[in-house]
Amino acid sequence: MNDVANPLAALRSGASSAEAESFAEARVALAVRGATPPHVPMRRVLLTCSGLLVTEVAVMLATDQSLHDTLLPGYLILMVAFALVFCLGAVTVAGFPAGAAAAGLVALEVGNLLPLLAGAALLALVCGVAPGWARVEAWQAAHTKPLTSEQEAAVAQRGLNGDARRGWAPGVRLRNYWRADRVLAAFLVLAFPPSIMAFALWFVGWTATR
Repeated sequence: MNDVANPLAALRSGASSAEAESFAEARVALAVRGATPPHVPMRRVLLTCSGLLVTEVAVMLATDQSLHDTLLPGYLILMVAFALVFCLGAVTVAGFPAGAAAAGLVALEVGNLLPLLAGAALLALVCGVAPGWARVEAWQAAHTKPLTSEQEAAVAQRGLNGDARRGWAPGVRLRNYWRADRVLAAFLVLAFPPSIMAFALWFVGWTATR
């Protein structure tokens, strides 16, 4: 059996770049086989956010704060909470309320746009290598692309050895997990709402002065 085709074997010395790439892909397939999507208790997240918002609004109103000062922390709470769920928990729909909360911050102060876009870019980069997103894509791939006979044998051997880790596979470089399309999609989800809000505010101001 070819050592390169066996994910449990060591890559032979002097292997070509094509063989090394095939070996890395086999390692990835072995590592993600049996992976399940991360489970995020969204009910708990929503209840926690609701409790924080109610407490924050009550405190701000009791201290006679303005509407602007009351809304600002609320938008921050929603944006941070749902952005973390989106980025680390790989919950796609959480990106939309995170973007909407960012748009609310822009509505309160247009100068918030550039810092928000920088934060969206940073979160998008994290999504590019986030284990949660890798597990989701691995689960999808496992249901659409069967393993080869050599990889199936490696999975069985790993089960006999009691190795049930779901982390990154040894011998696989970071670029094998990196997904540039995932980074772009995450940035668009997070950055589009505040960008549209900033444009809408600019357009309204522009038309008002004509």
